[in-house]
Amino acid sequence: MSRQYVSRRGFIRSASAGAAAAVTVGAVGAYGDLVKDANKLAVLGGTPVRTEPFPAWPQTTADIEQSLVSAFRSAKWGRTLGEKRQGAGQVGEFEQRFAEMTGAKHCLATGSGTQALHTALHAVGVEAGDEVLVAPCTYLASIQAVLLCNALPVFADVDLDTFQMDPGTIEPLVNGNTRAVEPVHIGGIPCNMEQLMATAKKHDLKVVEDAAQAHLAEFRGKKCGTFGELGCFSFQASKVIACGEGGAIVGDDAELIEKCYTFHNIGMGSDSKGTAIGTKYRMHEFEAAVLNPQLATLAEQTKIRNENAAYLARRLDEIPGIRPQKLYEGVTQAAYYIYGFRYQKEHFNDVPREKFLKALRAEGVRFTTMYFDELNKQPFIENTLASRTFQKIFSKERLRQYREQNDCPRNDQLSAEGVWLPQYAFLGDKKLMDDIADAMAKIHENRDQLARV
Repeated sequence: MSRQYVSRRGFIRSASAGAAAAVTVGAVGAYGDLVKDANKLAVLGGTPVRTEPFPAWPQTTADIEQSLVSAFRSAKWGRTLGEKRQGAGQVGEFEQRFAEMTGAKHCLATGSGTQALHTALHAVGVEAGDEVLVAPCTYLASIQAVLLCNALPVFADVDLDTFQMDPGTIEPLVNGNTRAVEPVHIGGIPCNMEQLMATAKKHDLKVVEDAAQAHLAEFRGKKCGTFGELGCFSFQASKVIACGEGGAIVGDDAELIEKCYTFHNIGMGSDSKGTAIGTKYRMHEFEAAVLNPQLATLAEQTKIRNENAAYLARRLDEIPGIRPQKLYEGVTQAAYYIYGFRYQKEHFNDVPREKFLKALRAEGVRFTTMYFDELNKQPFIENTLASRTFQKIFSKERLRQYREQNDCPRNDQLSAEGVWLPQYAFLGDKKLMDDIADAMAKIHENRDQLARV
């Protein structure tokens, strides 16, 4: 027999996968209309579970405003040639403080997370003809940085529970041209760095972590971005600390960081001598001025996100067909830039995900679908392979093999089922977490209506 109860929002829920039961509920006051509409989805005219907005992001505070004014009045708006990495100014202050927060010896600020990745891959020696192992569940910047080095991004399939690169898929992809592995802590959830680092060490591969979304995330108490040779972060407007754009590279090897500095500083090292090829990837003072005040609140906000995510996961586990993203054993803290779950349509009368999402939005829950679904199959990759540059660098046989092996069936499934919730939702209270879970439970209980959506 189904265990039935009334959710905190007043509509009837069942702990089983059965249909909603006809239970008489003596609700009064504000919940009266909700109970009356218990069996009607909001998308079809029922009462939404949530009508209040999600928390605003990015945050605008008096501290950030004052920091920006200070940078403006200084009349020093950009990093100058030859300036020491940890010298005066807002950028230098940010680099020092962010290095301390991550536990790294050095930090170099850049103009974006993509610039950080390109710079780091260049510094560890990724060149034309090399190959870099990366997951297909990521933002396209992770792949563009590899292609900018005239190297091949070789895709390792994902783990369906954590959404991260599956370490077990890496070794069969390694060959004589494999130079590096780029683990992406997608959503701010740490990869299994223990197994990844062991495989990289076995095959003498450089490790550049894409920690763009993983600020203060930890695996066995060690911060993401500090396992490999270099780790890269993003401060784009949606990130958990944000300045519009902006990025950073962290690492312990002073020589490697100097290579990064030179490349990002038009080929000029910290001694002001032009010694190598380079570009202009420098962070400016206004970006750092927006970031510095946020460092004071990042740890507390990370704690709140983790507490809310753990609570929501317990609620979602009760709902048939909703599979919340899991953490690897050994993850001691996540960043929760985005929170993932899988929608399994077989528990919703085989209704397509798009109809479920339309119903979820109508109930007042904001979300996004997966990043660049099936990234390994995106047209820009094939266009790059067909370019004159790549035709000159790679043999026809290698490009043919690459196309044939470029298959990630578990990521295909994840792309078909995955949904993300935004990080700023997790700065809300328990009521918001309950609203999110209640909305999905309501849709499941009334799944017979989804075909009409």
